[in-house]
Amino acid sequence: MTSHEEKLAFLASHGVAELAHSDADLLAHLRGVHDLLAEWGSRSALCDAGLFHSVYGTEIFPTGAIPHEMRPAVRELIGEEAEVLAYLFGTVTRNALFDAAFDGPPFLLEDRSGGCVAVTAGQYADLAALTVANWLEQRPRFAEATRFSRAREFDAMRRYLPDSVRAALEQAYGFAPLAPAGNE
Repeated sequence: MTSHEEKLAFLASHGVAELAHSDADLLAHLRGVHDLLAEWGSRSALCDAGLFHSVYGTEIFPTGAIPHEMRPAVRELIGEEAEVLAYLFGTVTRNALFDAAFDGPPFLLEDRSGGCVAVTAGQYADLAALTVANWLEQRPRFAEATRFSRAREFDAMRRYLPDSVRAALEQAYGFAPLAPAGNE
């Protein structure tokens, strides 16, 4: 089993600390997303996906630090489940993730090449949690006027989030807690 320090060393060896990201550097952001997920009690695979969520680049942050050809090395380092989540996070469009919150299952997400990828309900919940952690980690560094952006979309996404992630999102946005299932 690879230690957290070994994962951080791998990231550092690929220059993530030198890449600017949201008024910080990418390594600080990746660590912050990981730490939020850990604070919320997420399982280790989701925390590791958070630590690597932008390493391949994303639609919004296209500067990937690790080429797709290195996916096997990343998979060996963090495990298949975490690597697939990190890859999907970088591959699918943000709009697809938000639209799926309104559309519900089956979860067919548009990728950055214009194709479509099917994900399970569990993978969608994990991608939604990564999206929330990604946003809440960097949100304090953005202008006050933008801190409540995508409120409608995040509101729709809440029903797919684990309880602790949903609670953090509700607190950040001032959403009233969702009614328990069956009481709607």
